Amino acid sequence: MSKLAIVLASGELEKIQAASIIASVASTLGTEVIVFATMDGLMAFKKDVVEKKAWKTAGELGKGMIESGAPLFIDTFRQAKEVGNLKMYACGMIMDMLKLKIDDFVDIFDDVVGVSAFLGMVEDAQVLFI
Repeated sequence: MSKLAIVLASGELEKIQAASIIASVASTLGTEVIVFATMDGLMAFKKDVVEKKAWKTAGELGKGMIESGAPLFIDTFRQAKEVGNLKMYACGMIMDMLKLKIDDFVDIFDDVVGVSAFLGMVEDAQVLFI
C-alpha cells in the first residue's frame, strides 16, 4: 500500500485512538498517510475538548484510557508526523459552518481543506472511513 487516507468523522475516543494507531503504524512503515478530520472527528481536536479530556467514549475502554493517563491520539498523531509521512487536514466546510478558526484547535493540522481538495489528494489511496 503506497497511500492511505483516513476520513475521521467520529468523535468517539476509542475510534480516534484506533485511527491514530493505524495511521502511525502505516506511516512508519513507509506509507503516505492523509488524515481528514471532519464532523465530530474534527471537534475532538478543539483545544477546550483536549484540555478537559472531554471526548465522547463508547464505554469502559475509553474511560480507562483517560483515567490511566495513557498516551492518547494527539500524541500518537504527533509522533507519526515526526517520524513518518503523515499529513493531517481540518475540514473547512465544518469550520465555516460553526464559525471556527484553526486557532480553535490543537496545533496538529497541516492545513484546512475542503472535500474536493481532499478527494484530489487521495484519488489513488486506500480510504478508511472512521
